[in-house]
Amino acid sequence: MAGGILGIATSGLLAFQRSLETTSHNIANVNTEGYSRQRTELSTKPAVFEGSGYLGQGVKVSNITRSYDQFISSQLRTSSTASGEAEQFHRLSVQVDGLLADNSVGIAPAIKSFFNAVNEVADDPSSIPVRQVMLSEAELLGQRFNTMSARFEELSSQVNTDIKVQINEINALGTSLADLNNRIAADVGRASGKQQPNDLLDERERLLTKLAELVSVAVVPQENGMTSIFIGKGMPLVLDGVSSKLTTINDEYDPTFLRIGYESASGTSDISNQISGGKLAGSLRFRDEILDPAQQKLGQISAGLAMEMNALQKSGFDLDGSQGEALFSFKGSEVPVTANLANTGSAVVTARFQDLNFTPDAAQHLDFSDFRLEFVSGSNYTLTRLRDNQVISLTAVASSTDPNILNLNFASATDPKITALPGFEISIDTNAGSAVAGDQFLTRPTYQAAKKIGVSFDDPRKIAAATNVEVDPVSGKPVFDSSGNAIIINGPMPGDNRNALLMAKLENKLGLLGGKASFHNAYSQLVSGVGSLTRSGELSATAQKTLLTRAQEAKENVAGVNLDEEAANLVVFQQSYQAAAQVVSTASSMFDTLIGAMR
Repeated sequence: MAGGILGIATSGLLAFQRSLETTSHNIANVNTEGYSRQRTELSTKPAVFEGSGYLGQGVKVSNITRSYDQFISSQLRTSSTASGEAEQFHRLSVQVDGLLADNSVGIAPAIKSFFNAVNEVADDPSSIPVRQVMLSEAELLGQRFNTMSARFEELSSQVNTDIKVQINEINALGTSLADLNNRIAADVGRASGKQQPNDLLDERERLLTKLAELVSVAVVPQENGMTSIFIGKGMPLVLDGVSSKLTTINDEYDPTFLRIGYESASGTSDISNQISGGKLAGSLRFRDEILDPAQQKLGQISAGLAMEMNALQKSGFDLDGSQGEALFSFKGSEVPVTANLANTGSAVVTARFQDLNFTPDAAQHLDFSDFRLEFVSGSNYTLTRLRDNQVISLTAVASSTDPNILNLNFASATDPKITALPGFEISIDTNAGSAVAGDQFLTRPTYQAAKKIGVSFDDPRKIAAATNVEVDPVSGKPVFDSSGNAIIINGPMPGDNRNALLMAKLENKLGLLGGKASFHNAYSQLVSGVGSLTRSGELSATAQKTLLTRAQEAKENVAGVNLDEEAANLVVFQQSYQAAAQVVSTASSMFDTLIGAMR
């Protein structure tokens, strides 16, 4: 009897000691990130049958469990993914929004100042100081375009850095999760699956939540305690105890444009389009939806302004009576063209902005998109507008001056609204070889236009404010000779401002965006478009942050450590332990009494 009491009391001491240890463990980890509250589960030891009935044998520790809800944990990962993407998108977009709207570096004030100077030349075309002011304002406008383009390039570099850092973090988390899978599987196997390594499971859950902040995560539990982890749109990152790697790869046309690569046994594949959710997707979405379009549209404005001003400048005459030359120029090639590395042909493709003297509406057709040129066969080429994949069919025609130069003319388009080349012309130089079917070339007409624009001369006398056609002072119409030809004025025309007046009218001309916007309008639309996306990103980031906070609170309610509750448990388990100790003392006293009676 005494042995039975002692055994029961001892089982109580051990059980409540474990309970006290678990409670102490909870208290010690109250501020540990990702820790889930643990509980010692007690169960009755099997009773022993005696003649008078079943006699209890005390208590045992059946398991130590953690407070965990799979649905809430999954919801937390989903919220972390959405919040990470929205926060990253907004953090980056607000920089572009502030840059475009800043008067100190913005384009709108510079455009206004430039056309004010043009109007002053129209008012006093013979004044050298006034002409110098116009030239200086043109230089300042070009510098504004250059500066803003440089800032965009800095943001692009920042995005590349963010992408590299995020990929390194994903790879590190994948490696850690694979290692945890192995350790958890070993511990689960050691306990034959009946007990779980709670602290390791918490650590894995914590890393999964961190991974979800970077990219969307799908978790598939395995019977052995491991989890298979998939990212984005189903790319396996961790399978059992093995992790895969992501990397950055250069775009096939532009080495500064980073894409996401997935390393496998068969090589590295581009999975940029399969990335979704998290900060990584936020970085990619910012680049695709705000940064690159903003830089392209800025270049569209600068190129359109240059095309319009140069056309009038070249059609007018300067202070010395010489025909004008282009006011604005572009450093290097006007429109860069890059051959695909996979091309097997050796033809050389060149592109340039169209001359408005030959194609008057070219500036209206100027598109901010990138384009991909592909050789089909014979004289047939296709030009794909990459922003919406609209296809323009082109026909190659030999140049009248050089049969080895093929000029690509507009033939047709899948979009009926496209009726002409999009503001630039393309030529194929076959001197170095010919194109092969499937050869592709990328052209980015406006992407670097703002970076390259500048003023082509520094002599204020070269501003072509005059027109060399004599006009009737009363009617303002050209005067014709007896043969019906317009009478041409030869030599200097210092007081003639007719061409300068046409230049001044460009300020309000609807010459961009299909003839629906002036330069001011086009820039305002750019600013408002980015502002709208930034505001939408701000609202989304705020909403997702709220949802994330609620998901964290829901998990905390289930798994968090409550110090008041743990303090109460300490008292309960301490008293239980003391009571079990008292039973041991009583059993000892009974044993001593029995020994004394036997003496």
